[in-house]
Amino acid sequence: MMVKKSKKETELKIGRSNISTIPSYEIGWNVISSPNYGLYAGSGVGDFFNINEWKSTQVTVNLLQASASNLSRTLGISVGLGVRANNYRFADNQSIERTTGIVMPYEIGRSEKGRLPKKSKFNIASIHIPVEVFFGNPHKFAFSVGGYVDMVMNSHTKIKYQGGKKDKEHNYPVNFIQAGATARLSFRWFSIYATYQPTQIFKDGRGPRAQQWTIGIGF
Repeated sequence: MMVKKSKKETELKIGRSNISTIPSYEIGWNVISSPNYGLYAGSGVGDFFNINEWKSTQVTVNLLQASASNLSRTLGISVGLGVRANNYRFADNQSIERTTGIVMPYEIGRSEKGRLPKKSKFNIASIHIPVEVFFGNPHKFAFSVGGYVDMVMNSHTKIKYQGGKKDKEHNYPVNFIQAGATARLSFRWFSIYATYQPTQIFKDGRGPRAQQWTIGIGF
């Protein structure tokens, strides 16, 4: 004999952030996926968007979280709102600049006071909006899939020289919308996540065609 489920057993309820699979803090490591330099054919600049993956980090702070789930908390959806910074640490002694609106590489020389460069990176800061559907109980173990939309607020290069001097240049031709897909494993307050961002980092015709993968952890 079939037993009809009651409305109470199947209804959704809005949960607090502690049942969300979206963590308050995330740190990940970026990998550039097969950049395309067709724009620079014949210019002789070569493959220049080379980064040190171990020092190219993604840092996210999710300021707001909300979720809805069934009463047993085995199926639900999580949403969030936060800020995200993608840092790309250049592997070589180089940086990038805008030349007639196009991103071009250049070799870093000494500072005005003759100091050698210590490190160079490119940074993109965004408003981060994640959405994930989860299966399982986030208080114990859950698997979630979803996506995110990042709205870029600022982009800049930063060169640090020996002795502490820093040079910055802002507003590079990056795409305002950076969007991708997310998969996550959650173990109570800890999670492991991976994202793939098919959106091009730079605007079409303004820089190398570059996408990214990110693997990281959340708390």
